[in-house]
Amino acid sequence: MPITLYRIQSFERAVQIFEQKALYLAHPSSWDDPYETRLRHEASGLLFAQCWCRSGVSDAMWRIYSPDRLGVRIRTTDVKLRAAINQSIREDGVKIRLKAVEYLKEIDINNKLEDLADDLQAEFSLARAADALLWKRRAFEHENETRLIAFHQNLTTNPKDGIRIRINPHDLIEDILIDPRAPEPYVKAYQLYFEHVLKFDGRVSKSRLYQQKPPIEIAA
Repeated sequence: MPITLYRIQSFERAVQIFEQKALYLAHPSSWDDPYETRLRHEASGLLFAQCWCRSGVSDAMWRIYSPDRLGVRIRTTDVKLRAAINQSIREDGVKIRLKAVEYLKEIDINNKLEDLADDLQAEFSLARAADALLWKRRAFEHENETRLIAFHQNLTTNPKDGIRIRINPHDLIEDILIDPRAPEPYVKAYQLYFEHVLKFDGRVSKSRLYQQKPPIEIAA
């Protein structure tokens, strides 16, 4: 069965996916968690990743990734994500992995990283080195993350911040959800832009996470 994946980001970033017809994968050094770059090697600059969440409804994720209350959530599946990037990676020589992140105790991650370092010292493999990006501390469990990792063993120069992988956004994205805290004028403007400017034919709606329900009253 396909696994549904979600990604919350700014409106501007979502628009870029449609305009550039590409997904941006960042270098882990741009993230806050120091464990993302704890394993270092000569090819560290050739690993890039993008984070997707398997939880469709999460107050924490809205607050973390939409701090201005104006973000959007795009939805797809692991099957569609693989299909969307397959043509691009065949042409460009990029290899990818799409896998759920493991959340572990800090001591267990340390042990895994040390074992991995020993393996890479004996025989280096960029694909094996990518394993380090699939272990996170339990403090991050709320992310319920599936990570898209890309690496290119034939690159002669290290891209500084990230890479773009070409995709067709209309094949990839199933629907778009707007931050439940967004003011209505923004909701209407976003809907118009996605539907009429970007020609997105999927559903664009506001999250009902904070929608008020009728009160339940107790008679005196």
